[in-house]
Amino acid sequence: MSGAAAVMAAWLAAGAAGAVLPEGTARYAMLLGGEPVGIVELALRCEGPSCTATWESRQRLPAEAGGGVRARRVEVQVDRGGRALGPARVQGPEGVRSVALPRGAVPVMLAEVVLAATVPGIPEAAATCVDATDERSGGALRACGQRRGGWLEVTIGREPERVRGQPGRFPEEIEVPAQGVRFVLDPRAGLPSAPPRLFGVRVAGPEDLREAEAFCGVPRDPAPSPDAAHGLPAPTAAGPTCREKTAAWLARARAAGLRGRTAVGVAFDGGAWVWHAWAEAHVGGRWVPVDPSFHQAPARGPRFTLATWEDGDEAGRADAGRRILQCWGRARVLASPG
Repeated sequence: MSGAAAVMAAWLAAGAAGAVLPEGTARYAMLLGGEPVGIVELALRCEGPSCTATWESRQRLPAEAGGGVRARRVEVQVDRGGRALGPARVQGPEGVRSVALPRGAVPVMLAEVVLAATVPGIPEAAATCVDATDERSGGALRACGQRRGGWLEVTIGREPERVRGQPGRFPEEIEVPAQGVRFVLDPRAGLPSAPPRLFGVRVAGPEDLREAEAFCGVPRDPAPSPDAAHGLPAPTAAGPTCREKTAAWLARARAAGLRGRTAVGVAFDGGAWVWHAWAEAHVGGRWVPVDPSFHQAPARGPRFTLATWEDGDEAGRADAGRRILQCWGRARVLASPG
């Protein structure tokens, strides 16, 4: 047996026995777009051949989604190799429920820890995979990892991640590039007291703008007619963010006797896909997009309107908050196939 093969065999044997899985609690600061948005605690406590694994998160929501705190907790009994021994107990805003898991599969919340314990610490080693399961749905998937330099390159299902840390310890950092999310080990991490920034936060998407097709289930907005904004106020307004500029422009439009509303979604700002807000004015029986941040009337460039509401429409604003919450930190701009 070669030296590399011997190292791999030793690591795999240790991981299979669960000997190198860490015990205790790790607290992480959760960052979205580089900004702290919450905390996550991962705990593993063992007695005899079984362990109790818990994953708890508290996340401060953006003001557009109410600014409150969303909390979730998952508890699963696993063996010392991190494999599920029974159902998951999932607690969240929707209540408490039990989710059946495939026996012997690694819950996703432990996938990075298990892979870090089983993947050899040599960059040239082949990828190692384990059977995994989404503890929120019970769905089966594969989780694979391969060492590259100081990082463990991980794929959970189809989601790529990067994990930094040492085998036998909780990861020091986890990156989910497609979501712009990082989890950084920090025992002093706390929940942000103020809602995090939403607008201007980057969203992953294709570099070729012509390929942009959908965002969070919403198709790309159709291109407006160039003369659709005839008679509207100039697409300029003062304010520190796109939200304030949109509100200022809508106030001018209403003063001119026009009907207007706020639109939120994702747009390309010339350098990246970002969360954005702009206005829509009702002209000639149709809604015309106007972007006072980009100085465009009608608004051009690829964008995806997630939700709209008029001034005083609290139900519409609440619905927009729910739509933002569904997509915030999870969705990316999808490219057309081929």
